[in-house]
Amino acid sequence: MTGGGAIDTVRVVPGPVCLVPEDAFTGRPPTLRVVAVVERSLGGGRWEAEEDVRVVTTATGAIVLPSLAAPRRTASGGPHGVRRMRIRLLSPYLLDAEHPEGVEFDAPSTTVPPVTRVRLYPLPAYPFPPGTRLLRGRVRRTWGTDVAGAALTGRARTGDGYLPRVLPPWSEYAATAADGRFRLPLRRPGSKPRPAGQAAPEPEWFTVTAAAEPAHGGGPEATVHLTAADISGTEHLVEIP
Repeated sequence: MTGGGAIDTVRVVPGPVCLVPEDAFTGRPPTLRVVAVVERSLGGGRWEAEEDVRVVTTATGAIVLPSLAAPRRTASGGPHGVRRMRIRLLSPYLLDAEHPEGVEFDAPSTTVPPVTRVRLYPLPAYPFPPGTRLLRGRVRRTWGTDVAGAALTGRARTGDGYLPRVLPPWSEYAATAADGRFRLPLRRPGSKPRPAGQAAPEPEWFTVTAAAEPAHGGGPEATVHLTAADISGTEHLVEIP
């Protein structure tokens, strides 16, 4: 602060990584419990928790690591003490399906990091509001193995013969638990057949896609089409080849 009362602007370097998590159901920063775990690489695919790293969540919901913002003197980690590290977001309700092994970075760092947006997919334990329409099911490979961490996307069916009931197009998301089970919200209306039929009421059509490896561009996936009447039935099995 200067003698005239003006305040000097101090640039705060947030550290080597900046995550902006978003609850895919609410479209906002998560209010449910999410724990950020910081680990350092031991080589050979092995990682060890770094207990002394301070994790800070800003007022806007960004997760930064200010204690790794400046170089520190250390005998380990190679030149200037730079080490390979990662940060993982863990929650019983939400899954970072697109970064299942976490977000890796080198630390310490004096540069301002790029913003990494993290979509957190609802797991089966997610406390959806009462009355939310949910598609319940399980994702397996065709040879019978349950798929943990699969990403599911639901939307109104498109293509020739189907008309959307609402615009703009919408998507809903969910992830599978360790046993392959999921609960996918479908809050918005599905599409209707074209031309409109005489049946009353007209069926609502949805498309659901399950991707086995969302961190690698989706990997093997399967797509199913179903109606609102199908959703209210028993658990659905989605098989990925």
